[in-house]
Amino acid sequence: MSGSEPPPSYDSLFGKIKEARTEHGNSFGFVKALLAILGAALGGIVCVACVAALMAFPIAQLVIGLQNQEKCTINDKIPLYLIVSGACGCAAAVLQILDQMCCSNTDSSGERKSKCPCLGFILHLLNMFCFAWFICGNVWVYKIHKTVDFDNPDAPEYCGKLVYLFSFWSITAVYIIMGATCVIGCGCVCLMACFGN
Repeated sequence: MSGSEPPPSYDSLFGKIKEARTEHGNSFGFVKALLAILGAALGGIVCVACVAALMAFPIAQLVIGLQNQEKCTINDKIPLYLIVSGACGCAAAVLQILDQMCCSNTDSSGERKSKCPCLGFILHLLNMFCFAWFICGNVWVYKIHKTVDFDNPDAPEYCGKLVYLFSFWSITAVYIIMGATCVIGCGCVCLMACFGN
């Protein structure tokens, strides 16, 4: 650094971290402040990465379901489940992005106001349909778990290994994520209760 450059301002990332450390010391408050600072600084990058990752999954559901429509004689609704889930997931992601980018407005108090209430209503309807469709998928996929045959395409119990296992694990992953979210949430509440505000 040459002598003509100004010193870094406290508006920089490291300046904000140093200020939070001075203000909170080595307490739980500093960890909360640090996470808030990092979240604000990396929020855009993380958001784009999450949207890309979340879009990859419904696209994979759509592609696998379309490619394997005729490869599940035990229950032809399993590829249909993937197709509809993938299409709904893509539609929900696009509508959510539109809602965030085009239709939301923050007022002076920092509260988010929607300029497109009909878009929010459509999203709620789509989410309710996705939930009902998820329940249907649970019934169709888990009901045949013990009887499905991956080896003999002529058997009445046949279902393509890719389409069945992708359906099975996509549904199971939802339950794993829900359980992990509950455990992490309870852990955070316990930490906040133990270490104060």
